[in-house]
Amino acid sequence: MEIRKCRHDDIPSVMKIESLSFKYHYPSSIFYNYLDRNFYVAEEDGKVVGYAIGDARRHLIVSIAVHPDYRRRGIGTKLMESVLKNMHGYAILQVRVSNNEAIKFYKKLGFIEKELLQSYYIDGEDAILMFKNLD
Repeated sequence: MEIRKCRHDDIPSVMKIESLSFKYHYPSSIFYNYLDRNFYVAEEDGKVVGYAIGDARRHLIVSIAVHPDYRRRGIGTKLMESVLKNMHGYAILQVRVSNNEAIKFYKKLGFIEKELLQSYYIDGEDAILMFKNLD
C-alpha cells in the first residue's frame, strides 16, 4: 500500500469512496479544488482505496474515507498521518455524533472532543468538534 498525493485522474475513485462512505457527500468540485494541496490517496494494487484532505490554512481535516472493503487495516491512520504532518499548531474536524467508529478512530489519533455543534448537518444531526494539538 502506498500513500501519495492525489492526482486529477484519481478523483472518480475518490468520488466512489465518498459516495460509499457518506449519506451526504461532497460534490466533485470540492475534490478538484483541493488537488494541489494537502490531499492524499492510499493506493493498493493500482487501485485508490482511501483518501484524506487537510486544509492547513484553516487547520481543518476536510474529509477522510477508506473504501469499505479496505477498512480496519491501518489505511486511515496512514492517511491522517500524511495530512497532519503538513499542518501546524492544531487540527480540527467535525464528526457526526452517531459515528461511533470515527469518533473512536479520531480519539486513537489523539483528537479530543471539544464542542457539540447542534444541527450541524443538513439532516439536522449534531456534530462533535474535535481538536488535536500538533506542536
